[in-house]
Amino acid sequence: MSPVKQFRYPAPPLYGDYARAAAGLALTGIPPLLVPLSPWVAVPMMMAAALFVVFGARTAQRHATVIEMDDNGIKARGPLGGSISWEHLAQVRLNYYSTRRDRGLGWMQLKLRGAGSGETVRLESTLDGFDEIAERVADVACRKGIGMTETTISNFAALGIDADPQAGMDAPGVRTARWSR
Repeated sequence: MSPVKQFRYPAPPLYGDYARAAAGLALTGIPPLLVPLSPWVAVPMMMAAALFVVFGARTAQRHATVIEMDDNGIKARGPLGGSISWEHLAQVRLNYYSTRRDRGLGWMQLKLRGAGSGETVRLESTLDGFDEIAERVADVACRKGIGMTETTISNFAALGIDADPQAGMDAPGVRTARWSR
């Protein structure tokens, strides 16, 4: 049995997200409180301020979350945490979200669902060790024959992980999902 590995979101990018949330909240939340504005201007600004509050809370949630992975499964410890044993893994989705029109910059979100209700774990690619977790998840999904969308398989391939159970052969430069660490 391998030891439990722990993964965290690195602090420097989270500090940037905190700064963006604070700046956005200051720019959209303070003016409606200080200056009399038309409701047509004040309401959208307050709605934008609410979005920055949610973004700041989401950043704090990621900051407090520790991901643990071992031979039995994966756990997210922290606010809105969850856990899934590899036995119960039933659905895997790996999505890519771009911040640029040319899709040059962005992040991936790995969403895992278990067979039971409430068994959900979500991870973002900014997590230290994300590739290692993705490789393990792809390995388990392939061994269990869990169906994945073409988008998910393609996104695993972008990480250099062959998660296509139909392929049967490794393409050059693509490693087969195997847990070897």
